[in-house]
Amino acid sequence: MGEKSLNWAISKTVGQVSEIAVLAPIKRGCVSGERRTYEDCLRTTIDEMTNDQTQGVVSPLQPVSSIHFGRLIIIRPEQYLLYSDDATVHYLEDAQGKAYTSTSGGKIPDAIDEFAPRRRSPYFRSWLLTLVEFDGDIRAYFKDIARFVGRSFDQLYSNCEDFPGTEDFELFWLWIRRYQITTELFYAPYAGLSVARIRQLEAFKRNFDAFVAEVQSPIARPAGAIEAMLDGFLRENLQYPQGFPAPSGAFSSGGSK
Repeated sequence: MGEKSLNWAISKTVGQVSEIAVLAPIKRGCVSGERRTYEDCLRTTIDEMTNDQTQGVVSPLQPVSSIHFGRLIIIRPEQYLLYSDDATVHYLEDAQGKAYTSTSGGKIPDAIDEFAPRRRSPYFRSWLLTLVEFDGDIRAYFKDIARFVGRSFDQLYSNCEDFPGTEDFELFWLWIRRYQITTELFYAPYAGLSVARIRQLEAFKRNFDAFVAEVQSPIARPAGAIEAMLDGFLRENLQYPQGFPAPSGAFSSGGSK
C-alpha cells in the first residue's frame, strides 16, 4: 500500500478575492550564537515591520500589490491551553495554591517558558498564524512573494520549523501547503473589486474632489469654461492600470495624456 498523501487544505475564493491561512510551528530553543529564542527573533522582526508601517516606511510587501489584507499572529501555549487540564502544564495559582479559573471555571495556564525548571520540559510550542486575502490564484500569489519579497519572507519564516526558503519555489510551495489550514468562513464584501480597481477608484475620487473645489471657487469664468474644465477632467482621468511586473500586478494609475 502506498503512502497516504496529506489532506491538503483548499483556499476559498469569493469573486476574484482569495484567502489563505497558514499555521506554522515556531522553532524551540535559541538561535545559533544568540541568547534570543526563535520566538523572540520572530517577534522582533514582526515588531520592526509594524513600526516601519506606522512611520510610513515602504513595506517590503509593496511590490505584491494584489494583497488586500495581511495579518501575522503569534499564538502562545497559554492561550490555546485555556480550559485544558494537563499534568505537564503549570496553571496560575494564588498564595494558597488554588488555581485561578475563568468565569466558566476553566483553569488559566501560566506563561510557558521552555527554559524554566519544571518537572519535565513542556512539549507545547508557539505557532505563527498567517492570514492573507489577495486577488487571483494562490500559486501565482506565492510566486510573486518568492520573486519580489523572498529575502524578507525568508528572514521572517526561517524562525519556523523546516522552512526551506523561497529560492526553490516548489519546496517553498509544498511547505506552504503543508501548514495551510482550512478557513471555515471567508467573508469578502467587496469581492468584485481588485486592489488595482480600488486604487483606481481612490485616485479618481481624489481628483474629482479637487475638480469640484475648483469649479465651486468664486473666481468668475467666461461662458463655456466649466464645460471645458469638465472635458479636461474626463480626459485626464481616463485611467488604466499599468506597470504589471507579475501575474498579481503592481498598480500605478495612468491617464490618457
